[in-house]
Amino acid sequence: MIEIELTQPSFLCKSSLNVWNNPDFMQTVADISDLKPYHLVCYKGESVVSCLPLYEKKVFGRKICKHPLLSYYQGLNLWLEDNSAPARRLLDALQITQTIAKYLSCRYKVIRHILSPETYDVRGFLWNNMQAIPSYTFIHNFQNNIIPLSDERKKITLAEKQDYTFEEEMNIEEFIHLMQLMNVKKRWQPGLSYQDLADFIRILHTAGILRQLNLKKDGRIVSSNIILQDCAKAYTIFRATEIEALKKGASSLHTVKLIEFLKQENLEELDFCGANVSDIARFKAAMDLQLKVFFQIRTTL
Repeated sequence: MIEIELTQPSFLCKSSLNVWNNPDFMQTVADISDLKPYHLVCYKGESVVSCLPLYEKKVFGRKICKHPLLSYYQGLNLWLEDNSAPARRLLDALQITQTIAKYLSCRYKVIRHILSPETYDVRGFLWNNMQAIPSYTFIHNFQNNIIPLSDERKKITLAEKQDYTFEEEMNIEEFIHLMQLMNVKKRWQPGLSYQDLADFIRILHTAGILRQLNLKKDGRIVSSNIILQDCAKAYTIFRATEIEALKKGASSLHTVKLIEFLKQENLEELDFCGANVSDIARFKAAMDLQLKVFFQIRTTL
């Protein structure tokens, strides 16, 4: 039987939490988004078998389960017995998600929760009168090599002639400047202030779970990636590139350099966090990244 406890985020349940369950990450997201963060911890006997990050808000006196903008996923951690049969692991995972779904249905009238791609079996939520809306992302498995399509190879060759350099450096001001220029060009309004974004980056870099990896020209950043990372995976949650540098293949070369750099760190995969905007999705597909599905869990209308 699975028992559930709702607790303040901490490392007490397990040390091997994914980045979405990391207490420092959750508290930062909650503070900026004006939400209450929780760990929904599942026990089987005295053993912790799962942990799910939750963000709660009261609206007109009702508790709702929110998806905060700054947490791309709210990924479930599962700790199943390694030596159990695949069929047993499948059934155990299903039992856990069913128990979680029942708990959420009882606690919240409104639920918006985005699972990470690892949780592809969402039957436990569907069987408890929730919707599971598919979205897509691209990932790179570090055991594989990428073979970009010919048009992207041409862009990479062009970029290699521009004397770009690649390095890790925290420069929040330059990243924010690039993001502002890019958003103006695309006529896109971010859902949070640039000051909140800068605070988010600064706090999580200090906590040791966020990095900035840049493509530079003559000492100036022309393309910048903000990366979240845990012990197994990295996530490219933000990228901003100069428009003129884009025309010279900077984003394509940046992707190649990013993969080469992170491959040295014994990570399993790199998630590029998104495949749901057509032009961006086309670029990631042409770079030979792997398409994955993930699900937004929400209450039925």
